Amino acid sequence: MTTETKFFIPKAKDDAQAEEVWESVKKFAEETLDWDVSDRRIFSITYHKHGKDYYVEVGKPDPRNGELVIAILESITYLVCTPNRGVIRGMPILIGQSELMDITDFPPN
Repeated sequence: MTTETKFFIPKAKDDAQAEEVWESVKKFAEETLDWDVSDRRIFSITYHKHGKDYYVEVGKPDPRNGELVIAILESITYLVCTPNRGVIRGMPILIGQSELMDITDFPPN
């Protein structure tokens, strides 16, 4: 499923900075987790965890920790990256493949 929203990174001043931040978040996740991360650009996911459904969208607060979602990455699991969970420090929020209910990609460039 795709959305009409053009790829962006929250608070990036332009497309070039958005690409730079995305690449750096991806690299940080790969180094932190020692997993390969795909180049897939994910806009939002819906998942079920601990008996509840959650919707996470880039540019909006994460429903579990309230931090701004900077990126959602795909690897062995899905990685929700917020400032303190996968962008500046710490591990991303991990969402297992079996927990995923829906996924929306950014459209291709």
